[in-house]
Amino acid sequence: MSAVAALAVAASLGACGGTPAAESGQQPDSQQSAAEQAATRVVTDSLGREVEIPAEVERIAASGPVAQQVLLTVAPERMVGLSGELTDEQLAYLGEDLADLPVFGQIYGGKGDFNKEAVAAADPQLIIDVGEAKDSLAEELNALQGQIGIPCVHIDSTDLHSYADLYDQLADILGSEKAAELADYCRDAVAEVEAVVAEVPEGERPRAAYLLGDTGTNAMARGGFQSGIIDLCSENVVVVDDPSSSGKGNEIGLEQIALWDPELIVFVGDSIYDTVGDEPAWAELAAITSGNYFRAPSVPYNWISMPASVNQIIGLQWYARLCYPERFDDDLRDVVGEYYRLFYGHDLTDEEYDALMRGAVRE
Repeated sequence: MSAVAALAVAASLGACGGTPAAESGQQPDSQQSAAEQAATRVVTDSLGREVEIPAEVERIAASGPVAQQVLLTVAPERMVGLSGELTDEQLAYLGEDLADLPVFGQIYGGKGDFNKEAVAAADPQLIIDVGEAKDSLAEELNALQGQIGIPCVHIDSTDLHSYADLYDQLADILGSEKAAELADYCRDAVAEVEAVVAEVPEGERPRAAYLLGDTGTNAMARGGFQSGIIDLCSENVVVVDDPSSSGKGNEIGLEQIALWDPELIVFVGDSIYDTVGDEPAWAELAAITSGNYFRAPSVPYNWISMPASVNQIIGLQWYARLCYPERFDDDLRDVVGEYYRLFYGHDLTDEEYDALMRGAVRE
């Protein structure tokens, strides 16, 4: 039973007159009362909800894949389960022991397969939700708390500038020094890239497109939820009336992409990266003819999107150096290695780095 649930049971028994102190008319022991009060504290989440949580949180669960990704960078040892299974590739970076955790499903999204009974059996002290808040989220989290007797908090995470605040809040909620360290890292990384890009006149920034899908003809449009890295560092040529916030982006078509004629293209994962140079239909695009097209690294998570979360911090540092290599004097291998050590606790081997960066760097 969780600490909060135990306190609720104790309060219920007291109200019914079932405790020895109530029956005898004695006052509750002052030391015991102080201990009970110290067992919990109240935090205010990003929705403005005041949530009573254990004073020390040692067992946590994620509401869905974005929260899971974030919590795996902070306190994987405190997670009592997963919202979704991890692939063998991901486990190689995140820790093979995570494969033994139960899978709860996710509260939101297309699946909506959150297994409340499995969560309750795993006995987390806290459920953490991370992402963009929808209008009904406060009511839904309140209802979930009431159903399973486990406190739930939401932390906003909407763009590159929100990740430092996200980790600051996790540092407070979890009492985590690592979260505080990651907050500082995110703050410094974004500030560094913004300072470099600010020195480049807008007209001199590369005209770029971030393409995905089996045919490479979907795109992350300017101003969309998942295009922040492309928008910040370059001129995103993909401009549509209604930018999609989904991982699939907007359906564009090759004819329109050819009209925009980006001079730099990033493809999601492998997509059509391996074959696009031999496709006659793509041959006249400036980025293809010049060889100025690349593949976004994607293990354990895509560096740019899907999900658009703290994985974007390394994506931002990589993409900025791809656009402006002459403006950075460090070694990308060192930058990537530091990120993987800090966020995943993984020391990249030379072989892993080379595989990860295949197609992602200029030759």
